[in-house]
Amino acid sequence: PTAAPSADAKQTFPVKKKTPTLKQINTARKHPRPKPTLPGPPQAASSAIPPPELPWEVRATTSHPALQISPSTLPPVVPRPFPDSTGDAGEAPTTAPTSAAVSQTNGAESEVHGSVSEESQETTTSTIITTTVITTEPTPVLCSMSFHDPEGYIDSTDYPPLPLHGYLECTYNVTVYTGYGVELQVKSVNLSDGEVLSIRGVDGEALVVLANQTLLVEGQVIRSPTNTISVYFRTFQDEVVGTFQLHYQVFMLSCNFPRRPDFGDVTVMDLHSGGIAHFHCHLGYELQGPRVLTCINASRPHWSSPEPICSAPCGGTVHNATIGRVLSPSYTGNQSSSMYCVWAIGAPPGQKLHLHFEKLLLTEKDRMVVYSGDTNQSAVLYDSLRADSVPFEGVISDGSSMRIDFLAEEPAAATAFNIRFEAFERGHCYEPYIQNGNFTTSDPTYNLGTTVEFTCDPGHSLEQGPAVIECVNMRDPYWNDTEPLCRAMCGGELTAVAGVILSPNWPEPYAEGEDCIWRVHVGEEKRLFLDIQL
Repeated sequence: PTAAPSADAKQTFPVKKKTPTLKQINTARKHPRPKPTLPGPPQAASSAIPPPELPWEVRATTSHPALQISPSTLPPVVPRPFPDSTGDAGEAPTTAPTSAAVSQTNGAESEVHGSVSEESQETTTSTIITTTVITTEPTPVLCSMSFHDPEGYIDSTDYPPLPLHGYLECTYNVTVYTGYGVELQVKSVNLSDGEVLSIRGVDGEALVVLANQTLLVEGQVIRSPTNTISVYFRTFQDEVVGTFQLHYQVFMLSCNFPRRPDFGDVTVMDLHSGGIAHFHCHLGYELQGPRVLTCINASRPHWSSPEPICSAPCGGTVHNATIGRVLSPSYTGNQSSSMYCVWAIGAPPGQKLHLHFEKLLLTEKDRMVVYSGDTNQSAVLYDSLRADSVPFEGVISDGSSMRIDFLAEEPAAATAFNIRFEAFERGHCYEPYIQNGNFTTSDPTYNLGTTVEFTCDPGHSLEQGPAVIECVNMRDPYWNDTEPLCRAMCGGELTAVAGVILSPNWPEPYAEGEDCIWRVHVGEEKRLFLDIQL
């Protein structure tokens, strides 16, 4: 039977193929279109057509009439006629029209003809609906402005109009001459919620946030670390956009203050470009690195070299010595081999040398020998291996030179010594020295008959010597007694209106088993204030 022509059908065409067997039907239509009807004996057709394989493993159940797939909402599409084709099984057009169903047939030869009709046959339809959600972001409107004047303003009137339902990203860069920086002052700021205003320093490729909208207040001053500063502004507002105004001007950049070396000091003449910094070390230490640094002009000014350090050397030679120190070599912590150091000290002609042991802590595998001369064949003044105690009064050379040998088989941080040396005229006594104290003298040249009186710093008391000594012996002058020591007291009766209480042996650690009591007594009508500093 042939169906009556439908009102929606524009054209009918016969198709000759061999044994139609429908294996797969793909539907990509999005709007209704006329439903084609396959004429022929319903039972024969249904028996020859297996259930189609659909995506997502959904099978359509078909009735005895020919199978139909009826999509829901697709617009009418004008059917395009296929040219008549006769060929082997499996042949099909290589290109199908858009949104059209593609059918492949094989098997016994049959003839299909008829016209398209919507009401021709009853069918069971499987409909698959796929929903795709597409989220779109508005494209930002970018704006960028650069300033190079030594002074000016950045404000909210500089950015372009904001498009509807869009957002704005603006960057303002201020770049001045090398050696100068940019100083920003906030004149006004009134931002809406969600808006971003960030002030950033530019250091090479890096951006450093100097301030943002949460910290900006009127009158605030922000300085860039280099000759460039960047202001970033972003807004999403459609109606009310925030306002701001920033004033900028140049200022002269400078180097950071150089780090003071341990056991040394630094003197800076100027921190601006061309400024000079002088480094020096305390007695007994040597400077490792340049003694003078210069501030270099750059987008970020810097010193000409890294700051030097002060370290105690292992040995050395001192000519025309007046005063100085010999210190235990700086311990690096990774030394595994033995250490052998020699110091040779020479005084000006006609003078002698005095060595004072301020501190001497040696391990069992350390040895120190002091010679009265410049070779290890000279007379021995002190040998730590043979001496029972340390000569705290010091040793005096026979001539104008001394030599100190130090051997450490296994260098350790526990080793520590601090030896003070000084040169003095023949016929005079050497200049006395007292640690943690001071002295007064009747003759600054320390000639024969000179007297010296010692006092200690607060918290210390005189030990191991008298408070007054005298220079005696006309032929070879010397002090009639050793200089005393000022040691931190272990307890005592304190009656002064002010003073200091220190742990025993301060600043060195106190020994085990100390039992100290300090009794402080002032006037009956007074009270005490105790300030614990450490």
